[in-house]
Amino acid sequence: MEPRGRGRPRHPDILTPAERRVLDELRAGGTNAEIAVRLGISADGVKYHVSNMLGKLELENRQQLAAWREPPRERRRRWLFAPPAVPFPLKVAAGVTGGTLAVAAIVVAILLTLPRDAEPVDADGAVSVSTGREHSCALLESGAIVCWGFNSAGQTDAPEGRFRALSAGGWHTCAIRESGEIACWGDNADGQTDAPAGTFRSVSAGGIHSCALRESGEAVCWGNNTAGQTDAPAGAFRSVVAGDDHTCALRESGEAVCWGRDLLTTEAEVRCGASGQANRECIEGLRAEMAIPAGPFRSVGAGTYACAVRESGEIVCWGNTVRAPAGAFLSVSTGDQYLCALRQSGEIACRGSNQFGQTDAPAGIFRSLSAGPTHVCAVRESGAVVCWGGLDEWQVPLAQSPAGTFRSVTAGAEHSCALRESGEFVCWGRTDDAPAGIYRAVSAGASHTCALRETGELECWGGRAGDRARLRDDLTGRYRAVSTSVSHTCVLTEAGEVECSGFYGISETPPPGLFHAVSAGEDYTCALRGSGEIECWGSNAVGESDAPPGVYRSVSASWGHTCAVRESGELACWGDNDYGQTDVPAGTFTSVSAGGIHTCAIRQSGELVCWGNNALGQTDAPAGTFRSVSAGAAHTCALRETGESECWGYEHPAARVPPDLR
Repeated sequence: MEPRGRGRPRHPDILTPAERRVLDELRAGGTNAEIAVRLGISADGVKYHVSNMLGKLELENRQQLAAWREPPRERRRRWLFAPPAVPFPLKVAAGVTGGTLAVAAIVVAILLTLPRDAEPVDADGAVSVSTGREHSCALLESGAIVCWGFNSAGQTDAPEGRFRALSAGGWHTCAIRESGEIACWGDNADGQTDAPAGTFRSVSAGGIHSCALRESGEAVCWGNNTAGQTDAPAGAFRSVVAGDDHTCALRESGEAVCWGRDLLTTEAEVRCGASGQANRECIEGLRAEMAIPAGPFRSVGAGTYACAVRESGEIVCWGNTVRAPAGAFLSVSTGDQYLCALRQSGEIACRGSNQFGQTDAPAGIFRSLSAGPTHVCAVRESGAVVCWGGLDEWQVPLAQSPAGTFRSVTAGAEHSCALRESGEFVCWGRTDDAPAGIYRAVSAGASHTCALRETGELECWGGRAGDRARLRDDLTGRYRAVSTSVSHTCVLTEAGEVECSGFYGISETPPPGLFHAVSAGEDYTCALRGSGEIECWGSNAVGESDAPPGVYRSVSASWGHTCAVRESGELACWGDNDYGQTDVPAGTFTSVSAGGIHTCAIRQSGELVCWGNNALGQTDAPAGTFRSVSAGAAHTCALRETGESECWGYEHPAARVPPDLR
């Protein structure tokens, strides 16, 4: 296989969502520092993404990158999302860009890199935990290793055996066996998993490099060395920590030493002006401020900058402006523009950016912690693991449903809506403000929502202005039901006819006749005739429109699979089954909802059951009895018999601790 360029594992698209945002700003003009301010990230983060894009696109400079245009490609069935009590996904025509579809793009790109459901863990309590960029691992009391999160490069495929130390890096993981030998797995584009032979006392996996200490105390590093991060100095050390593109270590004397990326230059670019034009006096002032402080220290942490704990327990940091918390600490761990530290009391204190919830540390007593770029994991005294925070694409409170009683609930891609008993409704997640009024039905799509007023008139909001205008132009009558997908919206007229308004020209004309219900899928639609037969039209790429003959009570169309409740109460599902989403359970049911790549249904008893992909917790149905359910792209919402709404799923994979470790 042709070797891949440096940086992270391949994303389903040529560029990741974060890289595309940086590229858009690069084309708009500006230095790394200016782009960083506009995007709300560090200048070093901008530099990192630019470097990755230059490498993977095989370009020489920023000018070539700004001029680069993505080559045309086939439309792929890669876009998910879902609607009301009848969910569904989506696909976008090639070349369509903009905020309307960016939301769904993020969800789908993430879902497509997820592993199938993790195997059950026979856990016996964790000794330590380590966080990578998009995954986490725990070392159990038995010596076994358990990993979870994204597995795009095999970084969670921990080998069997007994280990005594563990470290999760960017997209790779390293550990020390009981024999003292090192085992590394995951991304090896830069040789970061090519561990040297010999016996070692500790190991640390960085962004795209790794370092370890031999039994003699000698430091050895391997992997990417573009910033000199593997050029370990001579001498004996007591600990070593590999950061993004720099490394820090403590000598036997307790003095700290770092090598690799120049933290002063990076911070000066942000605080003193553009690189190469920075004010000399400002830089000289920073030089003293950001110099490695004198020790001795008991521990050191290196992420995008560095911090260390003095023998007194005091924390000092350099390479960034994050202020360390006061008090006495045992250890400190740094992420992207934030830090978390373990107090001598066992409590956790975090400081710095909380953009992704990474500094919202839980209460309690802990034995260890590890801060990744945007999420943190820690081990409680009991050996249970808890994680918090997540990547920016994930920081949406979809599982935090509002208080109150409701008559219906609908789960979309990155937002949900519920209709109150009064006819008013509330939406949460990434959503625009809904128009006031009294409504009879609501359907959440990818980034827009449609609802029917008490008069039967259709209201739509969110998404792109042109899409909303087209909906109002095309669907202007009075309707009794609505189903919204990312690519089109369908309604039932008062007479029972189906009308659809398609985005980007992918919706086909509905068949003639009268129907009882309609469900809009990704780029196809299914409807239930008065006779109980199901008719589907539009795309049939994976058999999603091949409805089996029979008499049905309801139907739910989704991304590439469709489900329905037969007259007998049994379920039937067809279409894509890559994640077992059409493997229906036995029994009789009152309703079913097909989500992105999972499905949920309510039994006659009111019990809720879900199946299919569970990488984000979307099939972890709560106990109790329910009256309705709506499966979204990566989360699920349901109404209890009391009318209260409950949602689950959409957890960041790296922060989703295996059940047996919680």
